[in-house]
Amino acid sequence: MDKLVRKIEVPLAKKAISDAGLYIAAPQDMGRLAEVAMDAYQDYPLHNWLTGGHYDREASKRIMETSLRTMERDGVIYADSPQTSGFAAWLPLGFAGSRAIPFLAHGGLGLIFRSGPQIIGKLVSYESYAMKLKKKYTGNVDWYLYNLSVSPKAQGRGIATRLLRPMLDFCDRENMVCYLETNKESNVALYEHFGFQLAEQGLVPGSNVMHYAMTRPPTPEQVQGGKAENHE
Repeated sequence: MDKLVRKIEVPLAKKAISDAGLYIAAPQDMGRLAEVAMDAYQDYPLHNWLTGGHYDREASKRIMETSLRTMERDGVIYADSPQTSGFAAWLPLGFAGSRAIPFLAHGGLGLIFRSGPQIIGKLVSYESYAMKLKKKYTGNVDWYLYNLSVSPKAQGRGIATRLLRPMLDFCDRENMVCYLETNKESNVALYEHFGFQLAEQGLVPGSNVMHYAMTRPPTPEQVQGGKAENHE
């Protein structure tokens, strides 16, 4: 990760998030955020595939907590409040994949003990495929929405909009492309409401999991003319 990016872009993004009244997550919050993701990812196609075709709540939580702790220093991770009904995790331009040693050190070994070594192979295979597509469509010059999770109990209250809008507005001001992927078809329409466009879809190699790669070009006119209508 480019050090200049962390020094300039990440603090600017965090300020935009704080100014919007959102909560910047601290290291001690990662476990709670992972629990929100664990509930939100119930029967999510990718996580089912990673854990042998059935949803393993504990394994899903460990995947998310390990990932969040690995990217904590490089990314922007924030929640709707300290109590956390939902959170988002973004990575700045230049991100090209997780580093193996930090991933293992932050909980990857525990994941192997729970689910077997094959889960690491699947994670590596998936990330390689996903990052290849990201580079294809953005050249890794993008803000990458790694995760957006809202607790099932809190869905329908506009939390996804509240989490996304400040960061999207920031990217518009910075003239930056946004990128994400999802493995659930119903999510595509949700992200299209926020200006994302479907770039490519296809099966994750070696699986029956559909992968949807989406990009969002900067839209400065929204900044000049006021915020666009919010959706969730």
